[in-house]
Amino acid sequence: MLKQLLLILSCLLFVQYTSTAMVFKVFLREGIVGGFAGPTVKQVVEISGDSNGAVVAHSTLKPGSKFDYNQQSGEVTPQEIHTLMGDLHSQLKQLPLENPIGSDDIYGRDISLGFFTDEFQWQNGGPEGCNRSPSSTQATEQQKAVFNELVERVLSVSQKFAIKKQD
Repeated sequence: MLKQLLLILSCLLFVQYTSTAMVFKVFLREGIVGGFAGPTVKQVVEISGDSNGAVVAHSTLKPGSKFDYNQQSGEVTPQEIHTLMGDLHSQLKQLPLENPIGSDDIYGRDISLGFFTDEFQWQNGGPEGCNRSPSSTQATEQQKAVFNELVERVLSVSQKFAIKKQD
């Protein structure tokens, strides 16, 4: 599963522009803060596509497991994508990131949210191991509320459009 997550993260860095629509990726990972052991990823949401539509993949950790996930996927409507992309872009550009990268979970949710287009990139993080240091940048309560709202929006889109795969 770790290799799959690393592959997904590397894909996030590859964003291209097409002549008909802007390509984007949204990535949400719950379980970013580790300690003596690395973090336990509880769920992963990835939405990728363009302004004409997108595909969503949602994986949640099965109860009692550390490496076995339930997986869902589906297609997101262009109208929903247009609204989500606009909201993410306009609101994330106003939110701070931890400094240095990966030093602190400044939003306190144990969640990383990423949004990547050809023109804009934003992703928060948190400490994944024993080495922790305070971030020189901290989020205000208002900024945390905006972040929480965006997290809930991404989760809502995922839950609305992802269809459970039959085992």
